[in-house]
Amino acid sequence: MRNLLLIVVLLGVLGVVGVNQVLYSIDQTEQAIITRLGEYQRTEVAAGLHVKTPFVEKVHRLEKRLLRYDANPSEFLTLEKKALVIDSYARYRIIHPRTFFEVVRTEPEASARLEAIITSEIREEVATHNQIEVIKDRREDLMREVTVRSNIKAQEFGIEVVDVRIVGADFPTEVSNSVYQRMQSERARIANRFRAEGVEQKDIIEAQANLDSRIIQAEAMEKAAKIRGEGEADAIRILGEAISKDTEFYTFVRSLEALNNLKGGDTTLVLPESTELFRYIKSSNPNEEN
Repeated sequence: MRNLLLIVVLLGVLGVVGVNQVLYSIDQTEQAIITRLGEYQRTEVAAGLHVKTPFVEKVHRLEKRLLRYDANPSEFLTLEKKALVIDSYARYRIIHPRTFFEVVRTEPEASARLEAIITSEIREEVATHNQIEVIKDRREDLMREVTVRSNIKAQEFGIEVVDVRIVGADFPTEVSNSVYQRMQSERARIANRFRAEGVEQKDIIEAQANLDSRIIQAEAMEKAAKIRGEGEADAIRILGEAISKDTEFYTFVRSLEALNNLKGGDTTLVLPESTELFRYIKSSNPNEEN
């Protein structure tokens, strides 16, 4: 019984090993290269279960999905011979599995080949542009050119470069501080210019407001004097007309006003009998003696 059990177990193990040697599966995200004793035999790209020669053929699985390569930040010179530290990445896929397997075999080796290609293309492209174009103005055009040229060179490895992107473009550490200081100085200069222009505009506005105020006051005073003069002229005219209608009554009123102004508590008036004022006073007080 013990020997029989050992035989069953051994047969089971051999069966599992045999099945694994004969059958293999490919996922939808994979593609496979089949080799026989190290020599290329065929490419399998269809997902599902497949058959191979046991113990002789070997399955090498490759990615069918987009892969990403992250470059190390490197220093590049622009058209003005100014240094920029550029950090970039690329997305690629394996489009010719046999070429890829025969030339580079593994993804790490593919990343090394891509690094050489993409770094060279970025260096060449950056050298034809100014700093501001690389950082902002023409970055999209620059990356498009790098992608096209990198893809052409990567075809010999069975790779299609889909996109190359700049993650960041900055100044080298040794010049960053001086650049930032120049930027701060420039911003401070612009701010001071704006302040000076503001103060100048303030002085101009205040001077114009003071001038307008003086003009308005002068015009108002002139208008008031004119109105006052016209009023006085009307008053004199009206008074003249009133006097001309009853001169004696006017003289009587004026005499009373004069008397009222002269008369006080202890005031003694001495008037000649020939004066008009004495005549009016005497006529208003007939019982008083001279």
